[in-house]
Amino acid sequence: MGLPAPTVTSLPSASGSRPQHGRRADRDTFCAAMSHLPSGVSIITTQSPDGPLGCTVNSVISLSVQPPSLLVSLANTSRTLLHALRTGGFAVNVVSWQQRELYRRFAQGDALRRFDGVAHTLRDGQPVLTHTSAVFTCAVERSIEVGDHTLLVGGPIEAFRDEEADPVVLHRHRAHQLDPQV
Repeated sequence: MGLPAPTVTSLPSASGSRPQHGRRADRDTFCAAMSHLPSGVSIITTQSPDGPLGCTVNSVISLSVQPPSLLVSLANTSRTLLHALRTGGFAVNVVSWQQRELYRRFAQGDALRRFDGVAHTLRDGQPVLTHTSAVFTCAVERSIEVGDHTLLVGGPIEAFRDEEADPVVLHRHRAHQLDPQV
């Protein structure tokens, strides 16, 4: 016997009418409100002919457990995106509290110099940062352009975790450490 079909209802807007399609919040208001949504911080890495590349993201989700897959959102103009698509792979490096200074470094500055002095190894052909909370090396399974970003569906080849390395949580543009006692 199967489960009953879910009931789908739409919520009325504050005025009691249906939402107006085509209207959007302005960019600054949207970004300010999104900063209130706590998120994990990861560095997406890949290879290029000039060496390793990477960028900071806070948009990684578990998409499916059977088969395992995850979803990453990268700016359409990202060199990391371009080379992940070219090589067919990338790594998701979940930033640990011990390496929290890296999330800003990989978000700004010269993309070709972000790895200068940063300890990393190659796993499944992808640069993997050391001392991360978790790492997923992935094959690109699909890409979907949405607005100014592209969603990459990754099929994890390998997954690693360090139980001693607490992940960074970003909230209101600041890095926070999880309470290990909770």
